[in-house]
Amino acid sequence: MVQDSFIVRCGRCGAKNRIPRSRAKERAVCGKCRAPIHFTAEYPERSVQVDERTFGAEVLKFPGAVLALFWAPWCGHCMRLLPLIDELAMEYRGTVKFTKIDMDKSPGLASQYQVMSVPTMIVFKNGQLVNRLVGALPKDQITQHLRPFL
Repeated sequence: MVQDSFIVRCGRCGAKNRIPRSRAKERAVCGKCRAPIHFTAEYPERSVQVDERTFGAEVLKFPGAVLALFWAPWCGHCMRLLPLIDELAMEYRGTVKFTKIDMDKSPGLASQYQVMSVPTMIVFKNGQLVNRLVGALPKDQITQHLRPFL
């Protein structure tokens, strides 16, 4: 399996296609129906799982707005928020990148950004922390907090 890749769903047949980031600039076609796939490598249509090893490249070096969700698998509010974050990633594709950080697997990041409770969402713009949202907020409140960074 390619480690540095992202998944793009075909617009025609709905099949999932894994695209290596190293080939993101090339023209892609669906592996199932051979239809052209249109995507933006920097803004995948789903949230990206990030850990301590990939945080710098995916969040801090990203040249735009990133919402990083700190979550835990034992948190009920987090589990309800995860599908909403993927939905927002689809709606804001091309303007905001959405990432997920499992606090149990990346305790150093949680400590570094002083995440005391989950879920916590931190908005970065050009690698700088610009906003922090704590709790399982409804979709309209999350989008309200994102508007100034678009």
